[in-house]
Amino acid sequence: MRTAFSILDFAARLLSALGVGCLLLGAYLAWTTLSFAREGVRTTGEVVSYIETAEGKFRPRVRFRTEAGSIVTTSGQLATASKRFEIGAQVPIIYNPEKPTDQARIALFTDNWLGATIALVVGVVGLAGGFLVRRSVRRELAKMTQ
Repeated sequence: MRTAFSILDFAARLLSALGVGCLLLGAYLAWTTLSFAREGVRTTGEVVSYIETAEGKFRPRVRFRTEAGSIVTTSGQLATASKRFEIGAQVPIIYNPEKPTDQARIALFTDNWLGATIALVVGVVGLAGGFLVRRSVRRELAKMTQ
């Protein structure tokens, strides 16, 4: 019986470690997104087409004008199973003025914050789950020794 509890305790430690890793990843993603949002320039772009990925998902192509007057076309970073915007739709854009062709994003929650949010939620759930399982194992082991 102790072997089973040892295995459960080890699994709880792994779950806690996964939780901490996901929390760190979520914090990193949130920090980089926040930094990009602070330092980037905001404008409006127009969806001009879609690129179909190898998995059959669609990534929007957006054209926008920079502060310097250059016209830039970039791909959204989030590929979805359906076309999220109509061709010609206006979407908010954030771009790095030093590298507008390389660093531009559609400025919506799903394109910027979804990854960080999911990582943080998985981290909290993993950490809480690991804590609760370890507490349960310790209680059961304490009962066995009495």
